[in-house]
Amino acid sequence: MLSFKYWKIKHCIPTPIGKRIVTCTYALNFKHILLMKKYSLFALLLASTTLSIAQVKPLKVKYFYPKDSIAFSKIVPEIDFNYEPARYGKTTMIIHTESKYGVYEFIFKKKINKLVRTINYKSGGVVESYNFKSKKWEHVQGTWKHAEMKGKPQDTLMQSEHHLYALVLLHDHGGLLEKIKFQDFGNEVYWPEFDYKNCSVSDEDKDGKPEFYLSYFGNSDGLDAKPHKQIVYTYQQNGNISKAKATALYPAGNEEDEYQLIYDTAWKALPKAIQEKSKRILQ
Repeated sequence: MLSFKYWKIKHCIPTPIGKRIVTCTYALNFKHILLMKKYSLFALLLASTTLSIAQVKPLKVKYFYPKDSIAFSKIVPEIDFNYEPARYGKTTMIIHTESKYGVYEFIFKKKINKLVRTINYKSGGVVESYNFKSKKWEHVQGTWKHAEMKGKPQDTLMQSEHHLYALVLLHDHGGLLEKIKFQDFGNEVYWPEFDYKNCSVSDEDKDGKPEFYLSYFGNSDGLDAKPHKQIVYTYQQNGNISKAKATALYPAGNEEDEYQLIYDTAWKALPKAIQEKSKRILQ
């Protein structure tokens, strides 16, 4: 085998330049080789990262309502559509989500504690309360009776006192883990209602982990600003779920009322893509 020194000189014999320059030329080529290796490694890492991002599968999300209870049972036989009705009331919607990190059920519940209706006639209104045991409407004492009214009813106003619940259940080795529990209790002057069309599950930041968006209205009979509330549940690096909250306040008729958007500290720390979706919902 030729010596290293001879290799340099032999390959440069036809060149009419001196040995010192030849040696510098070789050194420059060696630096180029190192530089090429460096960028090749960077390109490989970049390609690997791009491939990893491209391999994040989109979530499979499907919505189920009471009319879809049979279809839901076929897909998820281990859960009754009206999950724990005695505790949480009736199920109004379920968002079934399949992801790389597991299968989830985002369940919305409404437990009615009192249901009252006012049947309005031209001369007055008849108030009735629903008896959940007998499943019949009963006259409320101290109000007009139907026999005292003339003509036909013009309209009916329904009012309920209820509690709202939302649960996120994770399928785990044939069982279920409760990952999230939301609750808001109504009363005679406060009637929370889910904003169903703006409740969803998605992966806005494309990390493969689902985000759970819960939106609801806080209606009341006072002159306070009417809030449209939103909670965003997201997975953290340690596997825990954090809660971020945003609230839009709508004027209720007072002169000084103004539309406001309020974000808590956790919301401000969310990835920009998640914040953008949150803003679109509230605005």
